[in-house]
Amino acid sequence: MLSHCANLECSKPFLQLGQGELFLIETGCVTNLDQNAGSRSAFARHAPRRVERYWLCDQCSQVWTLTHDLNQRIGLFPLPQPAKTA
Repeated sequence: MLSHCANLECSKPFLQLGQGELFLIETGCVTNLDQNAGSRSAFARHAPRRVERYWLCDQCSQVWTLTHDLNQRIGLFPLPQPAKTA
């Protein structure tokens, strides 16, 4: 369950879905594919995915985003800043 902003420097509690940005990140399979191999349905042959939920508060979501790498680690990265015009 979500309890606070994913930014470790921030201590804002998660209170409602309408605030900030919610991230659903697929982190791997829950079951082995061999368990579903005998199923006739193409949909049933795919192993269920495990989804982790992360949240960034309004302020943090304005400057940060969450990404994950091949080792399934979650990282906080700055959003690209728009180019300033003269």
